[in-house]
Order: sequence, then C-alpha cells, then structure tokens
Amino acid sequence: MQFQLSGTPDAATLAAALRPLDPDARIILDVATSRMEVVSSAGSAEVLAALREAGHAVEPLVHELHISGGSTCCGGCS
Repeated sequence: MQFQLSGTPDAATLAAALRPLDPDARIILDVATSRMEVVSSAGSAEVLAALREAGHAVEPLVHELHISGGSTCCGGCS
C-alpha cells in the first residue's frame, strides 16, 4: 500500500507510528516526492489511521507507483 505525505517526512517517526500496529511493518520512503510504501500485515485503513493519529498528514495513493523497485509491478510496463 502506498501513501502521499505532506511536509518533510522522517522514516524513523513514520516507522515508530506503525510499530504498535505491526512490529514487523516495513516502509520505503521516497523523500524527494514524499511518497511512502508500507509492507504490513495491517490493512490500508489501519495504517492510514495510525499515521494520522500520530499527527502525519497522509493520503492513500490512488495509482500506486514503483517506489521499492517494482513491488507493484503488474508486468504491463514496456
């Protein structure tokens, strides 16, 4: 699942916000675009709520992008 963040995101604080929800959650953060991919056993709504509760301005991405080296790859790119 991928999200668009506002401001200058910090990977450590984002990970800390998700730790109570899923201690094994992994994030991939593209600081240049403020986009984040989350790999977690938690659902998208839960992740979104946890990040917002921690004070982060975040929205889910409607069209996921290749942030972590192609994990969203459907095989359709040329």
